[in-house]
Amino acid sequence: MKDICQALYEYLSLHKGITGKVQDRIYPIMLPQNAILPAIVYAPVLANYDSALQGDTGYVRQTVQFVCHDTTFRKARQLSRMVKTALQDFHGNMCGVEIQAVFIKTDYEFNGNTALKFDTEEYMSSLEFEIHFNEEGE
Repeated sequence: MKDICQALYEYLSLHKGITGKVQDRIYPIMLPQNAILPAIVYAPVLANYDSALQGDTGYVRQTVQFVCHDTTFRKARQLSRMVKTALQDFHGNMCGVEIQAVFIKTDYEFNGNTALKFDTEEYMSSLEFEIHFNEEGE
């Protein structure tokens, strides 16, 4: 079975509206230095595994964060709305992973001037989703 992060990357890469904006700029964990914007960064945040008396059931509740980067607040927010539309309430086969449910957990905006980067040319809009699936076959 495919890893959930790889499935998410492939799923977003197949979404024409998203790739129309970011092309192939969907990155794991961190935005590369001097990256062209707009771009999306995704990162697994937390995984909860369900257990039964006989051991692990294989059922996972994975929280994944998506940060949409762009040159204006409006553009970053529009990109995050596209990601939200693509993922919220999804269920079914996602590029090889059978998804039971996707729930949005958080939706917030970063201040343009972060503690590490003082740049008013970059704005960030963040979403976190909880994705429910079975790890059968891994």
